[in-house]
Amino acid sequence: MVEKIRIGLPESSLPFVPPADKFLFYLGMPGGVSGVISKLSRCPNNTKPIDPKTVRKAVREGVSPRSFSQIKGILDSVVTPEMYEYIASPYLAPWMETTLRQNGLSWLCIARGMHFRAFPATRPETFTEQFIKSRAELEMELLQTGLDIQKNSSTPEAFDERWCEYLSDFLKQHTEVEPSIIDRGLQTWIALKSRADQPSKDQAGLLLGLYTRLRVDFYYQLLCNLSIDLIQWFKDRAGLDEHEQWLVENSLFGDMLPEFDGEKLILPFEKLLDAWRRNAAPDGGDLSWARIAQCLPNPQGLDTEKQSLAPGQTRNDRNVSIVKNKKSRLREWRQGTRPKSNQLEQFILNLIPNGNDASSAIMRADIACIWGEFIQDELALFGELGLIDARYEATSAFNLYPTYWAGYKAQAAQIVAA
Repeated sequence: MVEKIRIGLPESSLPFVPPADKFLFYLGMPGGVSGVISKLSRCPNNTKPIDPKTVRKAVREGVSPRSFSQIKGILDSVVTPEMYEYIASPYLAPWMETTLRQNGLSWLCIARGMHFRAFPATRPETFTEQFIKSRAELEMELLQTGLDIQKNSSTPEAFDERWCEYLSDFLKQHTEVEPSIIDRGLQTWIALKSRADQPSKDQAGLLLGLYTRLRVDFYYQLLCNLSIDLIQWFKDRAGLDEHEQWLVENSLFGDMLPEFDGEKLILPFEKLLDAWRRNAAPDGGDLSWARIAQCLPNPQGLDTEKQSLAPGQTRNDRNVSIVKNKKSRLREWRQGTRPKSNQLEQFILNLIPNGNDASSAIMRADIACIWGEFIQDELALFGELGLIDARYEATSAFNLYPTYWAGYKAQAAQIVAA
């Protein structure tokens, strides 16, 4: 039988460290690792693109050595010597050699790859990298302990009880998730394992609610560390001027916080646009949403005025249609439709006054869109399963970013005061 070779390891469903494929999806790379490889194989300098089905099979179950050799050739053409050295380092050996389902290895490689793209290889790890590294190490510790508990348990029921007891203590020590949510979620898991019938909606909601809060915990701490890194970067680059105290109190993302008032959820991108339009009019008032919509790129391209009119259409008709189209598209963006990257960039360039730093505004708008993608993805599962009450409770969790940032304020204050 021909040996099958896999790319990576099966992902863990335990979201103490969420699956990296989901993160790539939030970044706008659908398909995760397999999607990235498929895209790389379609580069102009590659004369033999690989069938996406083959790539997906390599990630999920393994492929023949011949197919793997093709995929490896694609990766060899883009992976830098520094990244190869990192992958082969003794530090990654525990993740490379284990058969445990885990998500840490993918996150470690993504973080290090981004580091090499942005900084010299000799630059120390960022706070974001340190957070990912710590989580990956803790995840490995957790999974290894679970394996040891399983080996030393006389029955599956004994394992379940001992594992939940250990997992409860572990999550309370290493996350900011409320202990009551951890206990209720794990008790529900035990109850579901001991029953053969379908779980009730209340039970399913409790377990999904725990998983959502664990992912919120991971991503909100990731955002906090990213904010610390960016505050340091802006201070080193050009100073923070009069914004220092605001950044300490609110973080770099304090003007894009999702807001749920019990009825309506406002996503980060809309909150950011709303902050930008405040007092931005020439008379010191707020820009209207209609004025913001005018900054969207023309739906018919940049050279609309040079294009021929449709039969029976006047120039005024076309202008009215363009204005209507822009308002409709802005409404969709505010409600969660992800802007295409080129449209978002042109929109920001049109919106930001000349002389201002459009690159940082584009970066922040992109982060707001990624954040919104995560929120909508989390809520979609509750909606699909009809878990209305659990969805309501989960939605309130997205208000918690200021609670997480409170633990990082002292670190931010040290940076701005240095």
